[in-house]
Amino acid sequence: MPSIDFGEYLDRVYGCWLGKCIGGTLGGPYEGMKELLDVEFDPSLIQHMLPNDDLDLQVLWLSVVEAKGVRFTSEDLAEAFLNRCPYAPGEYAYFKKNYARGIRPPLCGSFNNPYYIQGMGCPIRSEIWSCLAPANPQLAAECAAKDGILDHAGDSVYAEQFLAAMESVAFVGEDLDILIGIGLNLIPPESRISELIRDVRHWCTYHTDWKQIRGRILQKYGHPDCTNLYQNMGFLLMALILGEKDFAKTLLMAINCGFDTDCTASTAGALLGILSGAESLLKEYPIEDPRFVLGVQAERCSDRILDLAEDTARMGLHFAKYLNAHVEFENAPEAPMIELPAPTPISISVNYQGPPAIGLGGSRRLELVFGNSAQWPVEGTARLVLPEGWLADTRKRNLHLIPGSAVSWEVDVAAPGNLDSLNETNILRVEWQPLNEEPVSHQFGLVGAAVWEVFGPFWQNNVEIPSLKKGESYYAHISGTDNNDRADQVRTYHLNTTVDLDRDYMSLEDLLTHGIAGDPATEPRVYNAFEDKISVSNLVGFQGPCVVYLVRRMFSPHARSLGVQIGHTDAYRLWINERLVSKSDSVDWWTPENVHLLDFHIRKGLNTIVWKLIRRTGEAYFSLNFTKGGPCTDHYCDFASGNPGIH
Repeated sequence: MPSIDFGEYLDRVYGCWLGKCIGGTLGGPYEGMKELLDVEFDPSLIQHMLPNDDLDLQVLWLSVVEAKGVRFTSEDLAEAFLNRCPYAPGEYAYFKKNYARGIRPPLCGSFNNPYYIQGMGCPIRSEIWSCLAPANPQLAAECAAKDGILDHAGDSVYAEQFLAAMESVAFVGEDLDILIGIGLNLIPPESRISELIRDVRHWCTYHTDWKQIRGRILQKYGHPDCTNLYQNMGFLLMALILGEKDFAKTLLMAINCGFDTDCTASTAGALLGILSGAESLLKEYPIEDPRFVLGVQAERCSDRILDLAEDTARMGLHFAKYLNAHVEFENAPEAPMIELPAPTPISISVNYQGPPAIGLGGSRRLELVFGNSAQWPVEGTARLVLPEGWLADTRKRNLHLIPGSAVSWEVDVAAPGNLDSLNETNILRVEWQPLNEEPVSHQFGLVGAAVWEVFGPFWQNNVEIPSLKKGESYYAHISGTDNNDRADQVRTYHLNTTVDLDRDYMSLEDLLTHGIAGDPATEPRVYNAFEDKISVSNLVGFQGPCVVYLVRRMFSPHARSLGVQIGHTDAYRLWINERLVSKSDSVDWWTPENVHLLDFHIRKGLNTIVWKLIRRTGEAYFSLNFTKGGPCTDHYCDFASGNPGIH
């Protein structure tokens, strides 16, 4: 068991937060720039720290741990994240949307989050766990996972665990290569982030030109999103290895790689701050009474970084007393006393058999799991409470649990097709009343699909062939400017279809009155969209260029001004309440935020949405979200879809 003097431990925690703030301040102005940069160090820039979410959420996590102690849960962190973080970029917005709709950890980080799921938003939150679990990389990584799964999954969570483990060992070890090896051992070796770490480690062994290594990282792992974790983790690791523990050299190398510069520089600064301690760091880079700037609602005794470090170190003593037997503190004060809640012997959880969503006229099988960790048997009656109008194959069940056992109850719930509407947010509740025990309840959500009517596909040939005379060949009607062009026109007629971006294949009136009978393309089919991202290939089986129309009757509980975010890879036309509000003819890389409409007004009650989706290549993706403002704000999730079958 390693031992560390409490004064040294506090100095290293102080160094961690100081390095975090310095790195974030230096890198912040360049966040999102993808060019090679040429930033030079200016000591005057770090005299006043800039706000940074890299620190914000970790201070918020500290306040949760101070209240809950070592028995904090992902749910505890999630409640604080939802209610006390006022901004919502990218994955933060999707976490808040999922959690508000009753989707709990770990699904709140993975469901309906295809673009931001592998972002840097959780690797940048690793330091708090290393400071609370010094010399215990396993514990630091476990705590990091409780955090990371809120708004990410897979490699992004592994990256946070990797960093937390490295930083934890940095309190008692100095060899960077050993720290990297320990971090690697705690993440899946087959993961892409593990491959990236091994690649960068190898490249840095044989090359010293950081620009060449940057190019290799982008060649194999590059992504257009400036916050994507792969290139940024690569830049960070390269800077740490080639920076040779020189604070300014390391941070500037990370920053000059570009992209998520505040994240890479602040994380590098934090690790180097742990290794050197604040006393050494402040001798080299003097700052009078360093202070941090906070953007979340977390009450602290002051804004002094030293006070933050002291509060963090006190909670490190608490962890050492109850959870972290891997380190012994010398000359330490008493660990803070936190009244830890007694573990509840009865637990309830839910497993979704499929996505945590349900469509109009559809059903979802749920596995409700009841656990008994008590030393005595428990029996009682469980009851499932559903949204109004919903059905289940059974609502009650008598349960008998022997000590240390769990019992599963599988139940099918349905949102009948005769409902007037389907809410986006639907909260279900399990109530269990054991005999001679306190009642237990558990709430969870089933997302109500966006219900669309689908029309199409529509398309045309590149050449309009008139009515042919008996025995006449259509080839005579296909012309060209020369033989080459005519060959193109003939083979396009044979092998492809085309669409007219501005042609009205159906009128708004016909679309809003449920189509035209007699042609399957002009008759509506109902599509339940469980997630925001919609693929044209999931709407129609027809392959090739085509047009598909979607119609949704969306009910809003209030008249409101909001933001509209549109994602698209191909052309589209969007009408809301029979007004063309957005159009694009471009082919783009899909993101949830290709197009923004700000201060857009919708009315209380019924709002009609008609969306013309155009696919001209092999695949096309589209998405539509309504937010509480511009970029980086929460999504609304209190809408309902009207039933197309009820006119």
